[in-house]
Order: sequence, then C-alpha cells, then structure tokens
Amino acid sequence: MIQFGPHDVFEKWLCGRIEYAPTRNLRCLANVTPDAKIRGVVGLDNWNGASCQIHVAGEGIWLTREFLRCVFDYVFNVAKVKVLLCMIESGNEKSLRFTRRVGWTEIARIEGAHPTGALIAFEMRPENCKYLEIPDGQIYSRCA
Repeated sequence: MIQFGPHDVFEKWLCGRIEYAPTRNLRCLANVTPDAKIRGVVGLDNWNGASCQIHVAGEGIWLTREFLRCVFDYVFNVAKVKVLLCMIESGNEKSLRFTRRVGWTEIARIEGAHPTGALIAFEMRPENCKYLEIPDGQIYSRCA
C-alpha cells in the first residue's frame, strides 16, 4: 500500500537509515504492508519551486513500478517540479546501477565531495521519465 504521510513517522524511518538531516519541508511517500510495516520510503526535500531532491531507503522488495509511478506523478504532476535531483556517492555501486537503470541522467561528478570519494549528481525531468507514461491496457490513477 502506498501512503503519503504521516510525514513524521516516515521521516524518522528514512533519515535514520540514510543519516540525513532534513529540512522542515521534507515530504515522504512510503510503501507499507497491510499490517502497517514500512517497507521503503522516498523523501522529497530542498524544494525551491522548480526543483527538489530525492532521498530513498528500503528493505527487501519494496520499490515497484506502481510506487515509482506514484512518486513521479506526485513530483511532476501534483507538485509541478521541473527537475528532480539525486546525489549518490561514487562508492555506492548498487544505487548507481539502479539510478541509471530507472532512467536518471548524470549531470555532474564532484570529486572529493564525499568522505569516500566523489558525489555524482543526477537529474530526472518529466519529459524523460518513463514512469509517467501509461502502459497500454492498464488502468492508471493519481497516487498522491
């Protein structure tokens, strides 16, 4: 089940796993089991009117196509963000592979910007987001 809030509960779960200190504007979408166990959370923060930054954590199999559609629908169609940003440290090969597979575009590599090496910046724009497309024959509804 996909939920938008309670933000304080999802924020604590997410930030505790990725060691992130959020702003007061962090908004979270979560994949939650029917018995209310959090499987994964996407946090959206650092909003400036045109862009925001995504933060992600999960356990097991939690990141489904349906969940990705809901996240991107909220970001681009509800919040009207023009650019979604993502920063990944260069040693996190699993996240880098996933991010590239989902369709993010690498826009910068900042050497020495992370204790383990570089930070790699990615962007996602609505015109490049395959998860905003409605698959043929499937019923699609707004998620947020």
